[in-house]
Amino acid sequence: MTRKSFIWLAVPVFVMCILAIAVLAIPAVAQEEVEALTPGEALYEIRLADGSVLFARIAALDGETIVLVTLGGTRLEVERSQIRDVSPAEGRVVEGEFWKEDPNSSRLLFTATGRTLPKGDAYIGTYLIVLPFVAVGVTDRFTLAAGAPVLFGELEPFYIAPKVQLIKTTAAEISVGTLMFFADDETVGIAYGVGTFGTVDHALTLGLGFGFSGDDFSSQPVAMVGGETRVSRRIKLMTENYFLPGETGLAFSGGFRFIGDRFSTDVSIAGLAGDGDVECCLPIFSFSYAFHRGR
Repeated sequence: MTRKSFIWLAVPVFVMCILAIAVLAIPAVAQEEVEALTPGEALYEIRLADGSVLFARIAALDGETIVLVTLGGTRLEVERSQIRDVSPAEGRVVEGEFWKEDPNSSRLLFTATGRTLPKGDAYIGTYLIVLPFVAVGVTDRFTLAAGAPVLFGELEPFYIAPKVQLIKTTAAEISVGTLMFFADDETVGIAYGVGTFGTVDHALTLGLGFGFSGDDFSSQPVAMVGGETRVSRRIKLMTENYFLPGETGLAFSGGFRFIGDRFSTDVSIAGLAGDGDVECCLPIFSFSYAFHRGR
């Protein structure tokens, strides 16, 4: 691929992702209207005008007053005018505590899982400050990611990473995708298949991919074994390990993700092992901000 064709491909994809993020930042019509609330067992995420967030059920309506019951059983009376917006709570209650869904479940520390982003959801983030990335759920089964380093004003090496989900059950999610890097007149990357097996809290991810340069594919695959386990409302432990062809042998990493309401932070260390030598440990940090359609 020539440099000119790279620019024609890379810039529109990057702009498309940014525009999608901007659109998602605008509340959608699907958002629950305050006026439409009715008493019941449904759990809502309620944002008040002062910026505070409540997870509660609607107990009763009395004119302009809404009676809420929090997860702890506390009854609160809130005026309609105090409520900024309301949406169904996405997550679940664990021992009386609400655990929000991990907005970055479509990836481990670096690589893709078998999961995809729901249609309209997205996140934007950066590795080590200078390596920004974005990901958008184009449909429930198709996620598009892209990124480029912020160095010297150049979008090189730019990458795009489309992923399509083939199978989704309660115990397994399997996808195929590709990660393509563009720089100068070179196009390199990896075509892969990946499956995530388990639950949203505890899962094993297995992947197999073949590297390519231009139209030439490697005859030796790269295998990946990863895992995740959520140990608290905010903390998820993760590991990601690659079995590489050649003398390097193994690339390994492990760390944790801090899951915030919208901001998430990954902290990990990575290293290489092969021929009896181990090189460790490179610290890596990443930060991301999640957008949810209508919230």
